Amino acid sequence: MRTISSVLLLALATGCGAATSPAPALAPAPMTCATERPTGTLDTKVLYQTTMDYPPYDSPEALAREAAELVAVGRVTGWLPGPVIEEIPDSRTYHVLLQVRVERRLKSSSAKVVHFPYYQGALLSARKPFQDERDFARAVPAGTRVLLFLKTARPSGYPVVEERTELPPGTPDYAAAPQGVVLHEVGPDGRGRAVGGRTELLSLPGWNEPCGIDGLVARLEANGFTG
Repeated sequence: MRTISSVLLLALATGCGAATSPAPALAPAPMTCATERPTGTLDTKVLYQTTMDYPPYDSPEALAREAAELVAVGRVTGWLPGPVIEEIPDSRTYHVLLQVRVERRLKSSSAKVVHFPYYQGALLSARKPFQDERDFARAVPAGTRVLLFLKTARPSGYPVVEERTELPPGTPDYAAAPQGVVLHEVGPDGRGRAVGGRTELLSLPGWNEPCGIDGLVARLEANGFTG
């Protein structure tokens, strides 16, 4: 039976701490951003269910090098009902699963589909979460591009009391640092920008690349992450 901790515990499980690269990071050559079809504003408040206080990685390549086993670009294909765990007796925590189809791998893994758990939020009196997978799907719809920095989750030790979606045998459980899920949002001007998928992206020189995910991928490539 698969075991998954809550989102906050997943973040802590990655051991996310400030990291400095052993060599000066290489920035990509100046790039021209492609014009894309506007996506509308992603409703990230649905995703930010917990407040995260953490020392950030100063660049995507530092995060990829020091806290990620899998770095991949893909598209959201949907949100699934996730596992329900019992952290203390008679107290349940619900999750939804972000499902991503991998289109390009920048580091490790041959996975074609990746699932990443999100804390579903507070419960109503009827012991049902206030938000369900449909709320997440409205917030971040299928087709949204995403850049993932993931690693295998450590076992939480908490029992799964309900597995609401049966995934294929051997499907790995993933964790991510707070900066480890990056979404691609396209504004009315057709320009892409990177949006934090777990918490707001901090304004750091290593993350302030143009063109959204494309700029971050170019930076990763310039630092040797090419699959």
